[in-house]
This record gives sequence, C-alpha cells and structure tokens, in this order.
Amino acid sequence: MRKQSREVRRMNCFQNILQFFLFWLHLSHGAVVDSALTKEGRYPSPRIVILGATGAGKSSLANVLLGRDKNYDGQEFRNGCFRVSSGLDSITKKTCADQGYWLGNTSQRVTVIDTPGFGDKLVEEERTIENLVTTLRDEIKYVHVFVITFKQGDNRMTNSLRSMISLFEKMFGTRFWDNAILEATHWNHGEDAQRIRMESHPALTQKFWADEFNRILKREYQLSKDLPSFFIDTFYHDESLHEIEVFNNNSRLLMEYAMTREAFECKDIEIALTEIRELQNTIDNLVEDEQEKEEIIQGLIEQRNQLEKTLSQYSPTPEEQQQRDPTLCSRNKCYTPTEFALFGVGAIVMGIMLGVLVISWLSHQDSNTNHSDCSHKPFTEHTDEEDLKPKSRPPSLSEQCLADEEKELLKEGKDYQACQAQE
Repeated sequence: MRKQSREVRRMNCFQNILQFFLFWLHLSHGAVVDSALTKEGRYPSPRIVILGATGAGKSSLANVLLGRDKNYDGQEFRNGCFRVSSGLDSITKKTCADQGYWLGNTSQRVTVIDTPGFGDKLVEEERTIENLVTTLRDEIKYVHVFVITFKQGDNRMTNSLRSMISLFEKMFGTRFWDNAILEATHWNHGEDAQRIRMESHPALTQKFWADEFNRILKREYQLSKDLPSFFIDTFYHDESLHEIEVFNNNSRLLMEYAMTREAFECKDIEIALTEIRELQNTIDNLVEDEQEKEEIIQGLIEQRNQLEKTLSQYSPTPEEQQQRDPTLCSRNKCYTPTEFALFGVGAIVMGIMLGVLVISWLSHQDSNTNHSDCSHKPFTEHTDEEDLKPKSRPPSLSEQCLADEEKELLKEGKDYQACQAQE
C-alpha cells in the first residue's frame, strides 16, 4: 500500500509539472502574438520612410500622404516632426513615425516615417543618424518603401547628395536599393511650368530626369536596374483638374508599389559614419601622428644639445690634455704652432727648388733638339753676296752652327779645286 501511494504521488507531481509547463507555454505564445498584433496596430503596413536632403519637401510629402494639409505645423509632435517650414535649416530633428489613412481615405491605413534632412553638415548630424538607425531598427522593425526625395532642380549629383546616398547605403546595406524609389518634389504639373521645362536645353521631361539620376546611380553605386521614379507635387493647384489627376495617379502608383514590395527588415542596419567624418578622422589621425613625430624630433634635438653642452663642459682642451699626460705628445705626435709654420715654409722652398729643376731640364731638352736639327740639315750653296749681307740681329745658336758648316764645306771645295788644277 505504501509503495502504491508513493507511485500515485509521483504521478500527480509529474502531472502538475506538465500542466504548469503547458500553461506557461500558452501564456508566452499568447504574449508574443499580442506583441506582434500591438506592433502592427501601432505601425500598420505598408511602412514608408521618406529620406532626403534639407529642404527637399519631406515633411510636406509625409503630411499629404497621411491626409493632412501640406503646411501642417506639427503641433502634436516634438522635435519638429512633420512640421513644414520655408527656412533653409532642417526643422525635423528626430525620426518620427505616424500612422493614418492614405490620402485621408479611410479604406487604407499606412505608416509614414518622417526623417531629418541631411545637408552639408553631415559631421554635425551623427546624433541624427544614430536616432534614425535606432528608431528603424528598434521601433519600426521593417520597411516596405524608402522614398529618396530630390527637388526638381536637383538634376546634378552634388557632393552633399553623393555623401547622403552613400550614407544610406552604408546604413541599410545594398539590399536597401530593392525597396528604394526616387521622388521629384516641387514638380509643378501646370501648363506654364511644363512650358518652361520644355524650353530648356535639353528639355527637362520626367523621362530625362529619371534617366539622368538612374544613370548616375548605376555608375557610382553599381545598381543593376533603374529605380522607379514618382512625381508627386504636394503643392498642386486644387482647382486644376489636370494637376489633381496627375497627383492622384502618382499617389496611386506609389501605394501599389508599396503593397507589392517584400518588407525590408531593419534588424541589421548599422550606425554608419559619413564619408566626411571618415575623411575627418583620417586627417585627425594624420595630424596626431605628425605632432607625435615633431615632439619626438624636438626631444631628440634637445637631448643632442644637452649632450653637446655636457661634453663641452667636461672635455679638456689640448693644452690641458698635455698637462695632464706628458707622454701624450710622444705617443700621438703633438705639434706647436711654430712647428706648423716651419713646415709650411719648408714646403714652399721645396716647391721653388722643384720648379727650378723642372725648368732647367726642359731648357736642356730644347737645346739638344736644336743641335740635332743642325747636324742633319742638307748642304746648300750660298753666294758671297749673301754672306756679305748685313745682319740686323746677332745669329742664334742654330744659325751659327749652319754658318760654321758652310765655311767648312767651302774650304773643302776650294781645296778640291786646287788639287784638280795641279793635276
């Protein structure tokens, strides 16, 4: 009996544990479902993020898409969210999400996320970038469409626009382009505006604007396909049937695109540094390295000067060295200034004597050469008249030799003639 009662207690305990586990599992599953439903109820799909530079008209577009007036003052929001201003500075300071009905039509709910504008001061907007990333990653969770807004006149890729787009790609990754579109704000569809655009060279048509931006994006960001382009004018003339029709058509196309896109998950986005900040960091690092090198060089120079000063203080002069060590000169051949002067005079005398010897030797060589020329010169007859010619200058050595030889030859000739006469 006792053994059976123990088994029963064990079975009851096991059943209680199993029931508790199933109950906890049910509660946790219900909490997850309720959390997901609450998040979807707070941010209904599709979820549209509006990006762009300062003054591009992001807040006006967000208000119109939610069925509000384009000049909504954003009094229900803090940090300038959804507030429209004509100034050059960015009014929206933080990323804000709001849900409402698409164009005020109660048939479709939507979530629109308004973001701060990015301009030429990207280095000062790092907190803005951090807030954008944390809001999308921790609150919104996923996005269906990224609307990149440009003004009608922004048909050239400036440095600020290029840095802004590079920032988006670094934050969201390359998959971000699959959910991105282009929006040309302030594109007036009135007849006068249309005429002015057509008179420009080349004509500024919707096709030209879209092709130009897609060409630049493909070249600089290696996109494989064109991004869809929309021309929603939030300042359309509400009494013009044509402008109303164009506005409704572009808005409808945007909603259809958002409904067909696969949601982009924001869990992997990062707080990316802008190109300007990266360059600034590189410059700062180089400046710090340069300063460190200059400090090292300055320290080495100071050490060298200190060592030279110490060496000059404690190093003895040659006289002091001789006094301290009398055998120094016997070992190292020390010389006095007088001895150095005598060495110089002796060197001069030796040079003069050597020069005299060289000159004498050259003169002797010249006289030998002249004597050799006299001994080998052939005999030529001279008349008595030539011998009797007055000489204006004394004969040279060579001339004297020649005259002596001629006299001997003449004497030999006369003796030869006398011998012939006797025979």
